[in-house]
Amino acid sequence: MKLRPEIINKFFATIQKIDAAKDIHDLWKDPSLNFEQYNTHYSMRLSGKYRLEMTIDWLNEAKTTGTFHIFRISNHYGD
Repeated sequence: MKLRPEIINKFFATIQKIDAAKDIHDLWKDPSLNFEQYNTHYSMRLSGKYRLEMTIDWLNEAKTTGTFHIFRISNHYGD
């Protein structure tokens, strides 16, 4: 998949947001991320068309901090 430069920039900006977050609540609160949980993974919006998909290995029982494992940038609408 070849991504446009603005999507690549959004990817790096999203990584910076993840890195800067104190805990998961910082990410849930940011409406621009549209951070969602699915059955086996999580996703964040990169644009109206693309999402960053990941799993999280939680580091505490409260599931507020963890290690993110990004596995895909998906075309949200399959275009």
